[in-house]
Amino acid sequence: MSLQRPCALCGLIFEPKELSHIVSGFVYRWLKASSATGFMRYGPQMNRRSQDGLKDYFLCANCEDRFSLQEDMFAQKIFYPYVNDNSVCVDYEEYVLKFAVSASWRVLAYGIEKRGLPHFRRRHQEAIRETLDTWRDYLLDQRDNIGAHEIHLLPFCGIVDYRASDVPDGINRYLRHAVEIDVGVSDDETFTYCKLGPMDLIGLIEYPDLDHWQNTKISKTGHFGPGRTVVPGQYQQFIFKRCRRMLELEQNISDRQRTAIKRSYEQRIDRWETSDTYNATLLDVELQMRQSIRSGAESSDRFAERG
Repeated sequence: MSLQRPCALCGLIFEPKELSHIVSGFVYRWLKASSATGFMRYGPQMNRRSQDGLKDYFLCANCEDRFSLQEDMFAQKIFYPYVNDNSVCVDYEEYVLKFAVSASWRVLAYGIEKRGLPHFRRRHQEAIRETLDTWRDYLLDQRDNIGAHEIHLLPFCGIVDYRASDVPDGINRYLRHAVEIDVGVSDDETFTYCKLGPMDLIGLIEYPDLDHWQNTKISKTGHFGPGRTVVPGQYQQFIFKRCRRMLELEQNISDRQRTAIKRSYEQRIDRWETSDTYNATLLDVELQMRQSIRSGAESSDRFAERG
């Protein structure tokens, strides 16, 4: 007896034959190609090498094809040009918004289906329903906008401001290389979080004042490139929290796996020195040095004041 299920997007009853990526496959291909070892480790399964990202039976073939077209265009015209040159400038069309909505919709729909979002404690139920309907209808070409449920793109390319308080160790490595999804919530707001290596998509389910965001919103047409952006401060703290979670999970790597990682580095030393992992690690070393110098200068100032 064959297993059938409704497509999460269009509702068509279909027999699953291929697993769907919850986070787009091109991100994992880049992650492996740019890493020091060519392997991935993520989430609670840090003690196991992975060759691919999170997959599940989720979409019918037609909806997979619908998403694939937008993913390919985003990867070729925005993602890969950016990871190769952080100063790249691109005038984009609606494929960017289509991709961003598809990525954010998957985070929310998958979170509801698999986990039920227990941390919400029944908050924002109407906003969640409205967001799912809005994003789904837009993806199915049944409406031409996403209203207040905006998607914001945050690209990360360089060292974090060392003057920021409470910056966690490894933040540049997290910002450049982490791939993960989440649905964040507080009493006043809720959002989807889709981390695509050095790019972060934040989808607004409910947010009190859209004017808090500047030069991050994805529109039907627009310009992608360097420039001044404004993001609400609580998102910095959320990202710092996710970084600390990554570091906690890395502490659980077994001695056996640490030995395997060390051996991989030694066998691929040329790859290590040209990898994005290496570049991100150098940024973290520079950040620690700047923080140490600043801390030393502040200590000297306090001593001078007491003297």
